Amino acid sequence: MTGQAVVKIGDKEWLTDVATLPWELSQGLGGLVEISPATGMLFDLSYEQTIDVTTTPMLFPLDIAFISDDLVITEVYQNVKPECLITSQFPARYFLEVNAGELADIEPGTSVSVEYLAVEGIIPAESDIMSAIVPFVGFLVMGTISIITIRDTAKEVINNNETL
Repeated sequence: MTGQAVVKIGDKEWLTDVATLPWELSQGLGGLVEISPATGMLFDLSYEQTIDVTTTPMLFPLDIAFISDDLVITEVYQNVKPECLITSQFPARYFLEVNAGELADIEPGTSVSVEYLAVEGIIPAESDIMSAIVPFVGFLVMGTISIITIRDTAKEVINNNETL
């Protein structure tokens, strides 16, 4: 998974895996037999949109909360069984999946806090121009070396043919 976060809603808290990559978003919790209490998965779709959540690959019931870009719950679905399709009625950026019953008493309009946890061994990506330039310069250097090698080889072949 991309990482982990602690999600807090009111006095409740979950340690979640965070899904942001396409394969993570489609796999989700599918195929797992169960998850521990107070754990789940937070899905980040990058921008607000109507969200379709399928529980077809699920093996246990879930509670699902849709969460807006400004971290406010827009909808809550409880005890969603496997083989269901849930579509958000309001645009949302995130959705949270936890064990059925864990979102009891959570209402739309409730604020959510998300604390992303540092993952050891992963260096955060810099979003600057250098991160794009360095690979390009490497490509240019390798291309130049290849062209010089081909040119020198061609000269050698031509000189050898002239001496024959």
